[in-house]
Amino acid sequence: MKPPDEVQRDLVRQWVEKAEQDLTAAEVLLKAGVGLRPVIAFHSQQAAEKLLKAILVRHQVYFAKTHDLGKLLDQLAPYEPATAVALEESVALSPYGV
Repeated sequence: MKPPDEVQRDLVRQWVEKAEQDLTAAEVLLKAGVGLRPVIAFHSQQAAEKLLKAILVRHQVYFAKTHDLGKLLDQLAPYEPATAVALEESVALSPYGV
């Protein structure tokens, strides 16, 4: 059995890896210039959501299943206020989530 801190690190790493995949997908579609803005926005939203969830896991903060970046930022604010403020504009991506 893994120690709790190793399990936590693994979960954070998994969230980050998934976020990086979404970001890569958005970048590839953007560079292709094929006019898939809603799909690009979807993958951008997913990347932001997964990175926020990785940070929350790192701080051991429970989060309900949500795609609302505003709610995730609200949960993050007590632990990383500067990060939450810096990412406020990402809330505009929330409507593009699933």
